[in-house]
Amino acid sequence: MKTSDAEYPSDLVIQAAGVKPNTAWLKGTIDLDDRGWIETDEYLRTNVPDVYAMGDAVLAYSIPAQTKMPIALATVVRREARYVVDHIFENTPSVPFQGVVGSSALSVFDYHFASSGLNTTTAKKAGVTIKTSFYKDTLRPAYVPTEKGNPDVYVGLDFDPQTHKILGGAVLSTYDITAQENVIALAVQQGLRLEDLAQADFFFQPGFDRQWSLLNLAAQHALGEPEFTK
Repeated sequence: MKTSDAEYPSDLVIQAAGVKPNTAWLKGTIDLDDRGWIETDEYLRTNVPDVYAMGDAVLAYSIPAQTKMPIALATVVRREARYVVDHIFENTPSVPFQGVVGSSALSVFDYHFASSGLNTTTAKKAGVTIKTSFYKDTLRPAYVPTEKGNPDVYVGLDFDPQTHKILGGAVLSTYDITAQENVIALAVQQGLRLEDLAQADFFFQPGFDRQWSLLNLAAQHALGEPEFTK
């Protein structure tokens, strides 16, 4: 890689420039914050009567952070739109917008990755104190050979160190375990604690899972419990 200063040997270069809302045309009409994000109340209403705002240029209410922050995802605007449709004919909506967790997934080379809620970076920006636990295991019981479809799997859990409330998490493997992230997202949305996830009742069949589910084990590990005998 060659820059204006020097050349650096590299196999891969990832350039992440970030984004900013394209909302300058709204200045003087719609209230914006100092970075240009559209400001809304708890009902997704702007300062202009009968004008709602939703989507990537609006700060979404984050359930784990309990504050508004940028969450540019199609899943977010779908939930915002459904909320507005349900309440648009009420003078004052009967309930505020619940908020979102913020979940996404992607594949990078041979790995599949998914995340939900807060991580160390977003928690710091939101002023939320979190603790992170990292867990590594195999997809199926240890007696299943690697060559028989038993790859390594990784789980990160982010939680409140005082209450153990789950605030985020991520999963990674060469096997597609991204659907596991839906469980973490639901745990964050429902305010579950590590203790709840550690004991949650999931199915077991050796061809699919473990005697204790991967997420059971990750939560037990975060609690400092002895490793499950395999």
